[in-house]
Amino acid sequence: MAKTTSTDNGSRRESRLPRFSLDRRITVLMILVTIVVLGSVATVSIPLELFPSGFQGNHLAIRVPWRDAPAQEVLDKIILPLEEELSTVPGIGKVNSYARTGFGMVTLMFKQGTDMDVAYREARDRVERARLVMPDDVEQVFIFKEDTSGIPIYFVGLAIDPAVIDVYNLIQDEVILPLSRIDGVASVEPHGLEEKEILIELDRERTAASGLNIYDLAQQLSNDNFTMSSGNVLHGGRKLLLRSVARYSGIEELENRLVSDNIRLRDIAEVTYDLPDKDYRVRAMSRPAVALSVLKEGDANALEVAQRVDAVVEELRANPRLQVMEVATLFDQGEVIMESLSTLLGAGRIGGIVALLVLFFF
Repeated sequence: MAKTTSTDNGSRRESRLPRFSLDRRITVLMILVTIVVLGSVATVSIPLELFPSGFQGNHLAIRVPWRDAPAQEVLDKIILPLEEELSTVPGIGKVNSYARTGFGMVTLMFKQGTDMDVAYREARDRVERARLVMPDDVEQVFIFKEDTSGIPIYFVGLAIDPAVIDVYNLIQDEVILPLSRIDGVASVEPHGLEEKEILIELDRERTAASGLNIYDLAQQLSNDNFTMSSGNVLHGGRKLLLRSVARYSGIEELENRLVSDNIRLRDIAEVTYDLPDKDYRVRAMSRPAVALSVLKEGDANALEVAQRVDAVVEELRANPRLQVMEVATLFDQGEVIMESLSTLLGAGRIGGIVALLVLFFF
């Protein structure tokens, strides 16, 4: 008798939800409509990002430049004092460091659950303590915090014809400027693009024979090129602003500059207008190349900005002035987001089909 009663009670409990749905059809319909509306609003309103908003990694990196210092000196006077101070930061799980000619780097990995804002402040305090024992000519210490907003949303590669003379202005005017004007783009950073400079290579023997000091000569040349405000003048009821401009009109004028009573700059130095010496080369498809990274504004939708950038890149490919270079997309965060969404929707469809089959059979 007791067994029968228990079975009846279980059957009544199992039938409560279907009975409620049948007796309160309008209520159930409104609940369903509310869920659909909320889901639709969330789908449309929530921005699509590669990483969730507010995501914080558990890494900090401290980079200390020390110009022309050998690696062993960087290790002894930069890395070791930093490691000694940073080892007391709460929550540290692992410390990696290395020293190279001209700079040192220390990377901190924190344990899961560590408040990275607090960790950043603690690390900054330890760095200030370590700076007291660093050499006086160490000017800056950089602390890098892992931030997803600093990840470029787009990379553009430009393979340039070596016959192009003015590459810098061409890319600045025809590529970087249109990309920078896109709504939602914060900045466009070129990699491998350098502007030509005026290079003055002094002959040490001739300079010494002329009785000139290289340091004083460098100071004089640097003071020759300037622009400064010179006040204002009232003329005819108008206020005119005055500006003093001192600059050379060309290489020949600079070469003919007198550095002493009867010696010109060309007599003791070779003056050229060319790219500065660099210890790296960027090439693609056997041609000189430049890479551009596009960063979005903090609150901008990554997918929408990436699509706008992609549309402008297509226009650049059709630009007649850019036919001397090949424009290639190296990375598109929008494609990665859409691929991730496609994978998620595919998994959802498979799960839905499996659920229907299970309900059908059981």
